[in-house]
Amino acid sequence: MDTRLKELAESRYSQVEFLKTLFELALEKQWFDLEHMIQHDMAKAIIADYSYEKGLDYLNTQVYYENWESVIEIGWHKFCSHTGIKMDKVKTELKQLRENI
Repeated sequence: MDTRLKELAESRYSQVEFLKTLFELALEKQWFDLEHMIQHDMAKAIIADYSYEKGLDYLNTQVYYENWESVIEIGWHKFCSHTGIKMDKVKTELKQLRENI
């Protein structure tokens, strides 16, 4: 992952209000919304801004597919660090969510 993209992801996922909202979703057991915000909304916004900074089209497809997993991983790491919820717990909750669908 490019250094600038990593910096952008760490900065965005560390925003206090964003983390506060994620924590509230976790407390309310709204794992679908939580996952969507980390893995879709914020990840796409970060990659779109990065693509734009690089002078590429907005949300460049190649940049997206090459980096989305790494960006999302940063998001989950920041969430777990902020909330104290272990990644194993997150994986269990997300697995259960998928099984219930």
